[in-house]
Amino acid sequence: MDRPYRLACEPDEKPLLLECVGLVDTRMRQIKQNSRLTGTDRIAVMVALTLARELLVGGQSVGLSESDLKSRLQSLIDLTEEALAPQEKLFD
Repeated sequence: MDRPYRLACEPDEKPLLLECVGLVDTRMRQIKQNSRLTGTDRIAVMVALTLARELLVGGQSVGLSESDLKSRLQSLIDLTEEALAPQEKLFD
């Protein structure tokens, strides 16, 4: 959403990270356009909740256990926090 971020990842993870960035950006733009939400943080939370729901519902339909889904979701959260950590240090 027109805000640059520096994200760190392993070289072999870069294509997946770029795909994730594109997905999140698209979803954030859709929510901004189709809702009354204006704050980037609120829009990001809505996207996170929507993607988490899709992961949980989709995972159930392919036969993943709840613990597997939670583990995968936590891995995504950890990866996101790890990628954003260097960016947050810029504002300390």
